[in-house]
Amino acid sequence: MPTTPTPQPTPADRHDLDKLTRWKTALDAAPNNNPNPFPTCAIFLVSPDDRAAHHIFRQYRAAFEELGANFHHLIIFGQHGISTTATTFLTELDLEQDNIPQLAIVPLPEATRVYHIPLPKGDQTEELNDNQSWREILTRIRAAAANQSPLTLDRATGAHPRAFRHNSLTGAVDAALQNLNAAP
Repeated sequence: MPTTPTPQPTPADRHDLDKLTRWKTALDAAPNNNPNPFPTCAIFLVSPDDRAAHHIFRQYRAAFEELGANFHHLIIFGQHGISTTATTFLTELDLEQDNIPQLAIVPLPEATRVYHIPLPKGDQTEELNDNQSWREILTRIRAAAANQSPLTLDRATGAHPRAFRHNSLTGAVDAALQNLNAAP
């Protein structure tokens, strides 16, 4: 009887799993007793065709670098192909693959609640005007970092709150790694 070949991970899966592993290491190494922690982790879930979302990510990256954020405060999955890592995080947010691109914001240090913000699909650069939710969120992140205060998003336009399925950001990352490492 012929055997079914084991599916090989795609380059996008290998790339994002490596990034997820490095992210987990950085999250674990972050000091929990920092009296003025950076106020958030931002997770971009995109596809290679979402050039507008990639542009938004670059704006966040520039702002986070300026504000002194570390690697674990900003991550992007899916830019080289929609990966299993990206779809695993969509599941954590109770979203489907057709909801890509998304920005997930996790206020720190609590990290038990996540807010997801839909981003413009494709190359909709006309959608990048000042009225967008992602820009309001970035303004709030800048203010929280500058004031060394908690990030509040409860009334932010377009930010949809959720509790993590696995109770926290680290729980979600641990579950994603466990699921991905158990896959053939």
